[in-house]
Amino acid sequence: MQDLLPVLGFVLAYLAARIYGYTEQAIYIATAVLMVVTVVQIGWMKAARRTIEKRHWLTLLVVLVLGGITLVVHDDLFIKLKPTVLNVLIAAVFLGSQFIGRENLTKKMLHGVFAMPEKLWRRLNLAWVMFFLAEGIVNAVVALRVSNDVYVAFKFWGLMVLTFLFLVIQFVVLRRYLRQEVKTDGEAEHD
Repeated sequence: MQDLLPVLGFVLAYLAARIYGYTEQAIYIATAVLMVVTVVQIGWMKAARRTIEKRHWLTLLVVLVLGGITLVVHDDLFIKLKPTVLNVLIAAVFLGSQFIGRENLTKKMLHGVFAMPEKLWRRLNLAWVMFFLAEGIVNAVVALRVSNDVYVAFKFWGLMVLTFLFLVIQFVVLRRYLRQEVKTDGEAEHD
């Protein structure tokens, strides 16, 4: 949920700016809020001594760079392409993990949930690569073709629904590989 906080801040700031009559500036106000919320989120995680993963740092970097360009050149396309840039970078990391290291990234994340042959882990990892690339392409197409109002709704609802659908389909296809808890003799339930 905390990963949605910057996006939620962006959407709420955009809507508030529109409601209060700052229609032309709404995307820039929302971009500034996205940047601030992302920085505050990382600061809070550091202060709370929470693990800050590489994806958090990558997101912060992309938000600050593309958000900064958006605000400086006053072109909303840069911030609208942020999800595309992030998805392509994430896809590259997943693809790289297929060839570097002992386990690909998908297996590292999900081996506690699924027990599958190595061949399926490779296929699943490639499915994640394809998903991130597809989501990045969809975001770019939408960003280039629709109004800011439609894009903001898509960014919040569309990308979330796409991700949810991917995860549901993945679960349905792989459910037979779900790990079953095996009870040892000492853990048997007593009546």
